[in-house]
Amino acid sequence: MNAQRIARVVLVYPVLFLLPALAWAQAESGNIAGAVRDGSGAVMPGVTVEAASPALIEKVRVVTTDTQGLYRIVDLRPGRYTVTFTLPGFSTFKREGIELTTGFTAAVNAEMKVGTLEETVTVTGESPVVDTQNVQQQTTLSRDILDAIPTSRRPAQFITLIVGADGGANASTLHDVGGVGSDRAFFGVHGQRADDMTYNFGGMDSRVFSGGGFQYNAHTFEEVVVETAAGSAEATTGGVQINIIPKDGGNNFAGTMSTEVTGPKLQSDNLNDKLRARGLTSAGAVRRYYDVGGGVGGPIKRDKLWFFSAFRWEDRSLYQAGNYYNKRQGTVFYEPDLSRPAYNHDFSRDASVRVTWQAAPKHKIVGMYTDHPACQCTFQLLEQVSPIFAPEAVAEHRYNPQYLTTAHYTSPLTDRLLIEADFSKSRYNREQRRIPGVGYDAISVTDTGLNLRYGSRSTLYQRLNDEREHERASLSYITGTHNFKAGVDLNQFSQGLKEYSDPFLVNHAISYTFRNQLPVSVSIYTGPYGPYQQGFENGAYVQDQWTMRRLTLNLGVRYSVYDMLIPAMHLPAGPFVPARDFPEVKHSPRWENLSPRVGAAYDLFGNGKTALKVAMGRYPQRNTGVAVNLPVSNQPTSTTIAWNDSFYGVGDPRTGNFVPDCDLLNSAVNGECGAWGDRSFGQVREGNTRFAGDALGGFNKENYNWQGNVSVQQQLRPNVGLTVGYFRTWYGAFQALDNTLVTPADYDSFCITAPVDSRLPGSVSGKQFCGIYDINPAKFGQINNLRTLTSHYGKMSEVFDGVDVTIGARFGKGGQVQGGLATGRTVTDNCGLVIDSPSTATAGSPAGAALALPVVDMRPGFCDVSRPWSSSTQVKFSVVYALPWEFQVSSIYQNIPGVPIRASYVATDAEIRPSLGRHLAACPSQTAATCNQTVTVDLIPPFSLYGDRIQQVDLRFTRGLKLGNRRLQGNFDVYNVLNANTVQNEQAVYSNTNNQWRNAIQIMGGRLLKFSAQLTF
Repeated sequence: MNAQRIARVVLVYPVLFLLPALAWAQAESGNIAGAVRDGSGAVMPGVTVEAASPALIEKVRVVTTDTQGLYRIVDLRPGRYTVTFTLPGFSTFKREGIELTTGFTAAVNAEMKVGTLEETVTVTGESPVVDTQNVQQQTTLSRDILDAIPTSRRPAQFITLIVGADGGANASTLHDVGGVGSDRAFFGVHGQRADDMTYNFGGMDSRVFSGGGFQYNAHTFEEVVVETAAGSAEATTGGVQINIIPKDGGNNFAGTMSTEVTGPKLQSDNLNDKLRARGLTSAGAVRRYYDVGGGVGGPIKRDKLWFFSAFRWEDRSLYQAGNYYNKRQGTVFYEPDLSRPAYNHDFSRDASVRVTWQAAPKHKIVGMYTDHPACQCTFQLLEQVSPIFAPEAVAEHRYNPQYLTTAHYTSPLTDRLLIEADFSKSRYNREQRRIPGVGYDAISVTDTGLNLRYGSRSTLYQRLNDEREHERASLSYITGTHNFKAGVDLNQFSQGLKEYSDPFLVNHAISYTFRNQLPVSVSIYTGPYGPYQQGFENGAYVQDQWTMRRLTLNLGVRYSVYDMLIPAMHLPAGPFVPARDFPEVKHSPRWENLSPRVGAAYDLFGNGKTALKVAMGRYPQRNTGVAVNLPVSNQPTSTTIAWNDSFYGVGDPRTGNFVPDCDLLNSAVNGECGAWGDRSFGQVREGNTRFAGDALGGFNKENYNWQGNVSVQQQLRPNVGLTVGYFRTWYGAFQALDNTLVTPADYDSFCITAPVDSRLPGSVSGKQFCGIYDINPAKFGQINNLRTLTSHYGKMSEVFDGVDVTIGARFGKGGQVQGGLATGRTVTDNCGLVIDSPSTATAGSPAGAALALPVVDMRPGFCDVSRPWSSSTQVKFSVVYALPWEFQVSSIYQNIPGVPIRASYVATDAEIRPSLGRHLAACPSQTAATCNQTVTVDLIPPFSLYGDRIQQVDLRFTRGLKLGNRRLQGNFDVYNVLNANTVQNEQAVYSNTNNQWRNAIQIMGGRLLKFSAQLTF
């Protein structure tokens, strides 16, 4: 029995059956806490405090006040509560109408007067607005507001509601009018990585579902809490935590059914002459959209056994303006088929059941299973910037089987000891298929002049399976003064397949690079190929909320170990590689992290209406069961070969035939082909990339960030709260890739002159750019990479500073306002690094499915970038307003940054040669008269210049009808009321031939009408 299994048996499984545990920050619950005093102001120990609500299957939770007169009731489901205080010799004090949400500690104090228990003082007042004990920053989306505002209610669309939510480098491409587009809108806040975002369903995080293929069914939501800062010691990462609290059912049968639909005839055309001048001939529009679902729950046995079951079918498709299918598909050429615009297409089916069983007064069991087959049928089509992908160049991502199952067991042994355990199992199998119309003979072509990839996919057609098991156990000791918790968190991962046999993960294991439809290079690929990895991430944590009068300290620390195993693997031979055998690799990586998270909340005036909060925490990056240093991946997966299709001269049939007439298995110059760009390709050896010890493991050496904040929360009036906060995030433990076979001295510098163009900034147009480097031809193709920490090569930094001002208000009958302003700035500095090329480096935070490193620009003016404050400035509001006669109107307003302006100039060898004094090293011959190789050079520093801001107003008009004990809600939505047409994506490549720079590819969808209805019973 291995160590991991022993840990599970010894630490967790006994607890699963004997000592189940409490979930705190990522639970499905909130808390009620306060102080009890008599008429003289003296504290009152021993008072019995009861919290009752229909949301509790056990009906009531009971505690007593401690010696300081303080009490705390934890693990309460969201809902409306009545809190009752009793003590012999005193009148009963009752507080009604307490609306409790997840992650919120409601302060409910009592003043008891001398009298009999039969005498009851009942107080009905507003629910607390300010949380004077917790330091987490969060936004609560109740079921009522999700049903009221104009949104599709899919979790990925919450980016439209969260102030400061940033989808990353290509965020503008994911902006969606009407919720009809992609569901890949992962986001961070306050400089967080979007990849660190986590969905917590029923208190259990579901990291394997972060590819966007699993969209939780809104009919199962009781409420959603989006935590954006100051995560506790339970949190695995510092990214946004979307806590979905599912419905439990209840003692009465109840449910909902809904449908919403729209289509192209319900969308306005927002194309104008300005956009036509930027290359658009039509506007993007919804192609198809429907969403049908429902849920029902109730008692199987009252107060004993509840159920809730739900289903959902949804299908959505959105045209992409400025991108088209290839009229000449099946050839190596591209001609846009203007009658067939590209479109994004996603669909899913969802079925779930949840059962809540009060097995005994102190034992509750909850189980849930969700099956969710889905398809992202044009994967990442809308997100591409450089190059743009024609539809044929993407893949169908099918997710089936895809499911999530959870189990939760709670036992309040006493009014101070609460114990709980959780288990979940998930599967996320994805098959990356050729889209319809793409055969096995279609070659993938990337045209740098057109900034376009077409023909077929060059990033692998493959099947990958992800499986995960997750167990948690914790023990909490709760008094009015302390809320102490200690727990363990165990995760087991497996990813990939044990065997691969398909040699053509890329069609014919070949792809071409053209420039304006003329060959430049050919790439050949390894195959069969694929990863398989297993591992675990185990954590232990302790934390305490310690209340001392008006001060509550939030103290916690988390220790975690992430350890991956790469089993031995055999891969058959392919067209360009022999059969390969790779050994087992252990501890690749093995990261150990000790992460303190501390904070304090202070009730400034002692009235529960003003809280000053500070917090600081360390968070490692989010791990999803991906290993590094895989022997199969350390072999080059491809090599690029320069290709001169006019090598044989005019009159030779091989000239201009668009076929590389050479021996592609020959790594040296031959025929029309140059030498291999990576001469280690096809060799079964240690690999061309080695990992140093500090890139494979160690204590606190995994990429991490620190997050700190200071904020003030103020209740302005009953049910109105204001929060002002300052936030700072900074990163550490960056990694770099160092080719040990070359040094900076092996590179030669050259200059280029930017084109004269009034659209370019004055600092760019016609100016000379120097400090660009090309490898010496004698060193070309020599690669032996070492991956290690950047601290060996100098200093690298990334820091975010920002301020949020948010407001939340409830008024009237269902009226609500929520939103605010966020602004900030990210500053990156790579200038201190000295690695290989003086003009570029491969360094930064590991990211993506392969934990790859980004390429950063090292030129002066490009290596130190302070993004403008406007790049992180957002204004977002949602409003719900009730009208007479069951009418209601609601609105969402967004004002967010536009598309980053890039200018990637394609410089030819002919332009570069006078300055460089030779041909580019990639050229097949240094003595030939001409060479068709190019270099792409950025003319504008990254994220320094932005296009027009995206502004959108959405409206919903609702009419409710009472049908006995049922209610029918009809909705008429108008998205993008002002019919804005801001560009969301544009051509970033600047070329002297066929220049399409800043041509629009994607704009905001035009004004969209959507009809929906919901029956609640």
